[in-house]
Amino acid sequence: MGIFKDFIILVVGIFVIIKSADLFTSAAEGIALFFKIPRVIIGLTIVSIATTTPEFAVSALSAKMGAGGIALGNATGSCMANIGLILAAAAVIRTLHFDPRLIRQELVFLIGFSVLVFLLMLDGVLGFSDGILLCVLMGAFFSYIILRELKTKSREGPTQLKSKSINKDVVKFIIGSAGVVAAAKYAIIPSGVAIANYFKVPEIVVAVSMIAIGTSLPELVTAVVASLKKMGELAAGNVIGANILNLLWVLGVSSIIRPLNIDSQTKLVTMPLVIGFALLIFLFTRKKLVLQRAHGFILMFLYSGYLLYIIKFAYK
Repeated sequence: MGIFKDFIILVVGIFVIIKSADLFTSAAEGIALFFKIPRVIIGLTIVSIATTTPEFAVSALSAKMGAGGIALGNATGSCMANIGLILAAAAVIRTLHFDPRLIRQELVFLIGFSVLVFLLMLDGVLGFSDGILLCVLMGAFFSYIILRELKTKSREGPTQLKSKSINKDVVKFIIGSAGVVAAAKYAIIPSGVAIANYFKVPEIVVAVSMIAIGTSLPELVTAVVASLKKMGELAAGNVIGANILNLLWVLGVSSIIRPLNIDSQTKLVTMPLVIGFALLIFLFTRKKLVLQRAHGFILMFLYSGYLLYIIKFAYK
């Protein structure tokens, strides 16, 4: 019964962290609107960061608690799931049309950041100085994107009305934040470690599979709904943004808290595939700016093969 209890705790923890992140996101947007922050900045920073909060909470707290395998596997596994499962599923539902800038700029940034993280991992550790570099790059990237958008879009901030009160949003923000932290610390991380111990596999195996997919569910819901509503650019932008945040923010802060030891499978398989998946998206979309159903099936097939390899063969 012990292992079943751990699986139940993991599922409940993932559900709580997703609901808490949704509450946190809604509250953060309400608070930002109260202070007349333009919507473009809200979308590019607050919402994108908030949807990656589950990954951040799990990885950062895992690093603090000494579960480096979960911290590393959750971040890199989420990058894989975001493209191989989430973006692929959205493409299978309906052909996704990409904004040209998303391909020529944000996706190029993602490829570059992926290569950089891979190079930083080659010495076998992602340390404090590496984490500082990644966080500085995240700040620079967001600054560039915000300045670019403010130059090309009309200012929405000054025309927005103030909310009557932010008391409700502040309460939601506190509850959501507390829920994210509590679910990660007391449910997802302990149950993930227990499941790994039960099956006598490294923690990273559970992290890159069950935990990574679970913490990526907000992006999955967003991508599927966007695809159904013929808003494929939203699904694509959300996934690319989430991967950039996983590499720069999640791994960056986690390695600042405690250096992350990089195992051979992460260096030789997972990170090269993170780069490869981003390159595939670039190759699929660079001419016609669309990700077709066939592309989605290819990505799903490759991701399924990766999971099978990691679970059955990689850490034997």
